[in-house]
Amino acid sequence: MALADLLQLYENSIKSMSVADRLQLIKLVMDDLMRDTSTWLVSESSIWSEEDYTDLTHATLVYADESLDNETDHDV
Repeated sequence: MALADLLQLYENSIKSMSVADRLQLIKLVMDDLMRDTSTWLVSESSIWSEEDYTDLTHATLVYADESLDNETDHDV
């Protein structure tokens, strides 16, 4: 799928989802990818370390927390 098509899919279907739903979608995609890593065409230099996963998780949770704070600020 071309990047333009992916961007259109994101803009039209995913961007309007709640933060919690988008995080759940990310989890579903990652779980699916992790089922069969042998099909990945990735060089060894692209493999993530445990620290990379920890950093990603931390950044995602911080972003989600800030986004939820912003949503409640607008609802008041």
